[in-house]
Amino acid sequence: MADTNTPSIDLTSALDPGALSTWIEYQLADHVAAIDALLVRYDTFLQVTVGGIADDFICGHASDLAKAIKGAEAATDKKRVEIKAPVLHAARLIDGAGKTLLDPARGAVAVIEKRIADYLREKETRLRAAAVAEAQRLALEAEAAIAAANESNSEEAIGEAVAVMDAATKAEAHASAPALELTRTRGLGGSITGLRDNWVYEIVALHAVPQHMLRVNDAAVKLAIKQGAREIPGLRIFNDSKAMIR
Repeated sequence: MADTNTPSIDLTSALDPGALSTWIEYQLADHVAAIDALLVRYDTFLQVTVGGIADDFICGHASDLAKAIKGAEAATDKKRVEIKAPVLHAARLIDGAGKTLLDPARGAVAVIEKRIADYLREKETRLRAAAVAEAQRLALEAEAAIAAANESNSEEAIGEAVAVMDAATKAEAHASAPALELTRTRGLGGSITGLRDNWVYEIVALHAVPQHMLRVNDAAVKLAIKQGAREIPGLRIFNDSKAMIR
């Protein structure tokens, strides 16, 4: 016997793109008709004013048309918000439930990753110090081998010098290897981790930052202009007037 207490909502059917499109068209039909009629008037306006608006009479008709179109736009947008509200509310409920479930998991991952990073940084410091010391040791050994080869000029000494030089070169490369190469670690479950370079910055002396890397504070400039500023060094302040229609 089926459990009658089990919630049953078929969102897939309710939100089927075909059915949803038909429903949206029905809900917005009046608004589509209103905007289409206004755009017919707009086509006429374009023809009449192809050379620009000639007088106050045409300007008045133009402002009436712009006001009507803006009103139709606002009404359409209001209807869009109205019919979208239940879907938006449902989406928020789903997102909220998911966030409640996932937040503890994400928090756990953050703690684990921080502790892994702390360990790998210590590991890199330790291994790099050992690699640098080994590279320095082999470099000195290579110098001594080269000197011995030059002095004896024997094939055996030369061969030994070449071998030590090769080892020194490899040791130097290992000492300067990327952090990822030094810290790569594999888990029994198949995971691989390691330190990845992540260069960031913080400001320590703003006056020393190159000029081309600084940016204008847009909000501060606009506030100054609103308060009456008309001259700011490095900026051209001009009146780009706009038509006001109510």
